[in-house]
Amino acid sequence: MVLGFTGTLPVALIGLLSIILLVYGAEIVVSKMEGVAKYYGVSEVVIAMTIVAIGTSLPELALHLIGSANILLSTQSPLQLFLVDPGVVMFGNHTEAANLLVQQGKITGAAAANSSEVFMGTSGAVLGANIGSDVVQQTLVLGLVIMSSALLADKHSFKFSEKFLIRDYAPMMGTTLMTLILALNWRGVISFLTGGSLTVSGTLTRLDGLVLVGSFIAYMLYLYTTRTEELASQGDVEASQRPLADFLIGIAAMGLVIGSAEIFLRVVEVAVAQTGLSESMIGVATVGIVSAFPEMITAISGLRHGSEGVSLGTLIGSNITNPLLAIGSGAIISTYAVPRPLVLWDLPMETVTAGLLLAYMFSKEKVGTKLAKPFKIIGLDSVARRLENTENRKLSIAGAFLLVLLYFVYIYVRFTYFQYDFAH
Repeated sequence: MVLGFTGTLPVALIGLLSIILLVYGAEIVVSKMEGVAKYYGVSEVVIAMTIVAIGTSLPELALHLIGSANILLSTQSPLQLFLVDPGVVMFGNHTEAANLLVQQGKITGAAAANSSEVFMGTSGAVLGANIGSDVVQQTLVLGLVIMSSALLADKHSFKFSEKFLIRDYAPMMGTTLMTLILALNWRGVISFLTGGSLTVSGTLTRLDGLVLVGSFIAYMLYLYTTRTEELASQGDVEASQRPLADFLIGIAAMGLVIGSAEIFLRVVEVAVAQTGLSESMIGVATVGIVSAFPEMITAISGLRHGSEGVSLGTLIGSNITNPLLAIGSGAIISTYAVPRPLVLWDLPMETVTAGLLLAYMFSKEKVGTKLAKPFKIIGLDSVARRLENTENRKLSIAGAFLLVLLYFVYIYVRFTYFQYDFAH
């Protein structure tokens, strides 16, 4: 039951509304707090590294923080979870800590079992929403943004700057790969390689969370030391004319974000029971899409005004903040059980897609020259000349369309072959 409703349609509508309010509330928080900070003379660089950087991933971050809090509270003795064996606290998962509390007589076996279910389900929902949002932005949104910018400029292609690909796109791919490495069950992989059964569903421990958050801090320090001018140009919000009122509106909007995140997680529980879909599937197919629209609109608007670095940087920056800060913070609080589809399909697909696109952007001329040769042999000189004239770092409208198509291939494979989060 969600807000007194149990029917599939009312619950679905409540879920959709909660996601919209989650995203809209985050937009209000960022704009109001940025205006207040400018009123009090906070530097543009500090604003960009705090309010703007975190604000791009505020919906996902809110889901993780609320979800992790729910996991801890499900044991009815949340503080005791941090007082069990230090090794389990840092290197184990929530279920292992709850089982230790049962052995110590501090909670019942039934409470531990219920908490373990909450742990698995909530982990799937928040991780699915996070990674789903990244995949949407990296394929569907990036493709639509490039198509839109090319058409608005009356061009047939869009050329990335080398600086953007190296300083923004490559780190994004690195964060996805790091998340995949940390999320894998390496004991299960080694067991499979030595003749045992394959178990890939791993755990994001508190140590893993510290690695992710530490990497986010290191990345922000890198931006601060190398890109101060570009950071200062981000954001077009004017200084607030009524700081106290805007501050209170921002706080109220934050309450809206937190409440919407809590309602969404309740909707996920009901939806799983009613539809049989996995928690991560619901996260991928809902929050992933809706939360990407504000960034898509911002990116298209920026490109229309010739601000490639700011617009695409915001889009890609969100894909860096999501895994490092949002997943990392949640893992520090409660640890996460990583669903099987995330390590077998979502994260590998996201990493490989980014890697192939990056390699293609820097090797288009060589690839075009080689492909032109067979067309010359068979007499298709016009096709050969077109291939020989290809430029590095330039993506055509057709290439952008392939990115959009790739998203639908991703969703189809996800729904067809990766329906369950854990052993079923």
